[in-house]
Amino acid sequence: MSEKDLKSNLDFVLNNRENLLKEHRNKYLLVFEEKFVDAFDEYERAAAEGVRLFGIEADFFVHYLVEKEPLNFVWEALL
Repeated sequence: MSEKDLKSNLDFVLNNRENLLKEHRNKYLLVFEEKFVDAFDEYERAAAEGVRLFGIEADFFVHYLVEKEPLNFVWEALL
């Protein structure tokens, strides 16, 4: 996944966070090209569905959606 695609998909999640939380709290979100695809209970299922739908080389994004995001210094440094 390119850094630009990663950032744009993360921005999509952050910009739509409140609406997504209403229905998908504590779920793994599958996002592709800045669009919500589906939500899953397990990371492995979300990733497998991303590969099935878009292929192994596709720039899909899986994000665990929680009420309060943990502080991640490495993640913040990358963005």
